[in-house]
Amino acid sequence: MRFTELDYALFLAGVWLVSRALRGRRTLWLLWLTLSSLAFYAVGEPRFLVLLLFSTVLDYVVGRALQAEDRPAIRKRWLWVSLILNLGLLGLFKYGDFLLSLAERLGQSAGLPGFTLPRLGFALPIGISFYTFQTLASTIDVYRGAPAPKRLLDFTFFTAFFPQLVAGPIVRSSELVPQIDAPARPRADAIGEGLVLIAIGLVKKLILGDGIAAALVDPFFAAPHNARLHEALVADWAAYFSLYCDFSGYTDIAIGSALLFGIVLPVNFDRPAFAASPAEHWRRWHMTLGSWLRDYLYLPLGGGRGGAWQRWRNLFLVFFVSGIWHGVGESYVLMGLYNGVLAATWRHLRPQAAGGWLGLGERLLAFQLTALSVLALRPISLDDLGAALGAFGRLSGPGIGPPDPYGLLLLFGVIALHLSPRRYKEGLLAWGRVAPAADLALLLLGVGGLCAVLSPGARDFYYFQF
Repeated sequence: MRFTELDYALFLAGVWLVSRALRGRRTLWLLWLTLSSLAFYAVGEPRFLVLLLFSTVLDYVVGRALQAEDRPAIRKRWLWVSLILNLGLLGLFKYGDFLLSLAERLGQSAGLPGFTLPRLGFALPIGISFYTFQTLASTIDVYRGAPAPKRLLDFTFFTAFFPQLVAGPIVRSSELVPQIDAPARPRADAIGEGLVLIAIGLVKKLILGDGIAAALVDPFFAAPHNARLHEALVADWAAYFSLYCDFSGYTDIAIGSALLFGIVLPVNFDRPAFAASPAEHWRRWHMTLGSWLRDYLYLPLGGGRGGAWQRWRNLFLVFFVSGIWHGVGESYVLMGLYNGVLAATWRHLRPQAAGGWLGLGERLLAFQLTALSVLALRPISLDDLGAALGAFGRLSGPGIGPPDPYGLLLLFGVIALHLSPRRYKEGLLAWGRVAPAADLALLLLGVGGLCAVLSPGARDFYYFQF
């Protein structure tokens, strides 16, 4: 069930109406939202619901066991149970066939031409990368001394709450569980803000993200061997901002949907193209993943402490893990390696950002170098990726034709919106908090009409594949 479909609007409205009637009875309200969330997930692929429930029960049981146990050695064993089972399942379903294929090619390269390995043939469960990190973080937090969720129902809601289940934001139990301990009826201003956020997200996705991708990105990747430098630059910026609109649009819809139920989800984007360094860019992009990697990987490795080599290594490993978390294939591995080397080297050479015109030049360079890695996020072969990158060195050739004027208009519009003062969006949300119901109804009618026209040809949200 995609956020851009009429089915989702009907589902959201139905769940909201019943939850509003049950709001005064906490257990029934929570049970209704949890069962609705599980049903939302099961619509896509019912068999994978078992994996979601397994991870949920596993980390609930481990969390309770950790809280009841005082002996350090036993507590560490419980932690390893969660780590091995969670990451093992994620690795098996997400990377199993890729690793088998890689081992097969290595064997054949080593002089074994008939060397073959069977494939697992597992489909990738929707959202497994997100909910695995979410439940695993809860276990690690309990191991570090945080209280474990008291009831399995609370923890299941934390794992399965449908707005953020499939593609984040990655929520911590300390952020979500307290909001359901004593749920309050959603205020009218929060509902208005939520509806405006949903409308913003739909426009970002259906008009801007999909429009730029179809007009400027697809033609480039249809013939990357013919493209020239200026065409590659346009396509690279288009690929970056179309992906930004796709994912931040999803996040806006998720946060807006949660607000309708009185639940506040964390912000996931903070205008990343403004970043002064590659590392800062990824802290502003998918912020909840960045904070997860910081708290559960970078800091345990030592963070910025130690010598230059240790700091370089820690930063590199974080970005490498981020790359392979994003997808399966050689291009994602290369993306992780590239961003790891780029971020670590930039940190070493430019520990402090410059000011003035030099600072502006540094920001543009940091953006362009980071945006190059977005090309690797497409599920393409290494040959096509090499041709796409090679276009940045071609000044002549057949080319791919003039850019679509409508696509350029959308791209310039997105860049202008991205660089506009934050108060513009804040002002729009503030309007939503006080807007009359009739105005909000007109907004929904207009956006609903937009969805009716554009949603049949809408692409899946990019991060749904994770």
